[in-house]
Amino acid sequence: MASQSNSFRDEPRSFRQHFEAEHHPFSARLITERQLQCLAWVQEGKSATDIGAILGLSGRTVEKHIIKVCGHLGVKTRVQAVVRARELGLITGHAP
Repeated sequence: MASQSNSFRDEPRSFRQHFEAEHHPFSARLITERQLQCLAWVQEGKSATDIGAILGLSGRTVEKHIIKVCGHLGVKTRVQAVVRARELGLITGHAP
């Protein structure tokens, strides 16, 4: 397998590492940093397999993270999770 550059592993610009938990609903505060990273990559259009390769996880683990995020945000789909997370300020919009 070809070597990947470090820039490929960089977090998407839309990922907000530090958010103030006290400004979000309780369930949103339960979302981990890794789950937010996965969600930010979903927003960039990446598949679970792609996200897994970027973050050094299995695609199945990424799917589990996304499922957990959906549960915490009270939504059913990946797209709904991205929209809800953006509404709450957990991730920002797509970078130009």
